[in-house]
Amino acid sequence: MTEQDEVLAAGSPKAAGVHAADLFCEVCGTETAHRIVHLDGPGGKVVSGLARCRICRTTHRFRSEAAGTHDVFEIASDGPSSIRSTRSLPATAVVEVGELLPDRDPPAQVHKIDRIDGRTASVAKAREIHTVWVTPDVGAVVKISLVEGRRTTAAKLTFPPDTVLSVGGSVEIQGRPWRIVALRANGDTWREPEDAFPARNVERIYARRTEIPPEGSKDWSRSRGTPASRANWLSRSRRSFSGPGDSR
Repeated sequence: MTEQDEVLAAGSPKAAGVHAADLFCEVCGTETAHRIVHLDGPGGKVVSGLARCRICRTTHRFRSEAAGTHDVFEIASDGPSSIRSTRSLPATAVVEVGELLPDRDPPAQVHKIDRIDGRTASVAKAREIHTVWVTPDVGAVVKISLVEGRRTTAAKLTFPPDTVLSVGGSVEIQGRPWRIVALRANGDTWREPEDAFPARNVERIYARRTEIPPEGSKDWSRSRGTPASRANWLSRSRRSFSGPGDSR
C-alpha cells in the first residue's frame, strides 16, 4: 500500500501518521508529490486537509476520495455464444476499445463500452461504465504473403498478443524458416531492418524462404510446356529443368 492509499484508507489511526501523498496541484496543473500538513478528521473514504506541493511549494486545501472498485456488466462473446457476468474493476482503471480489459485473466479485448449515462465511448474510466463487450484474446491473426521467386502464396499466422514483428526477423511456417522482408502496418509498407511493430498492428507480412531445397524436390516441381525451340531443349546450361535456377 502506498502512502496515498494509507491516507485514503478507512480508519484514522494509520492515516494520521502519513505525511505525503500524490495530489492534484492547480498551480502545476497535474498530480504532484505533496506533504500533508494537516488532516481535518479521522479519515474514512473521504479525506480532506491541508497539503504543500513539493514542486511549486504552494500550500492548498485538498479533498480526496478512495478509489475503491466498481462493478460493470461484462458480455464476453466467443463465436455464436455470449456470456453475461459482473466484473469488479478498479474504479479509476482506464478501459479502451481495442485494448485488453484491465485485471482480467484470461485476457480479453474490449470491443464496445456503454457508459452509465447511456452513451457509447471509445475510452472511459471503470466508474463511468455500465456494460463492456469483450472477446477472448487469442492473439494477433496476421496475413502473410510468401514469396518464392515468381510465385506468391497467401497464408495466415496467429501470434501471441505481446509479439513484436520486425523487418529482417524470421517466422516459421510449416516447419520452415521464412525471412520478413517487409511489413504492412499503420497504412504503409515498411522495409528498413529497424522497422518493428506489435503483431496486433501489422496488417500483412511479406516473407521469403531462407533455405533452398535440393533440385528435383517436390517443393520446386512444376509443370513445363514444350520448349520454344530445339536449341532450348538441347541446352547444356547449368540451370536444371527441375531446379530454381541460378541466384541473382
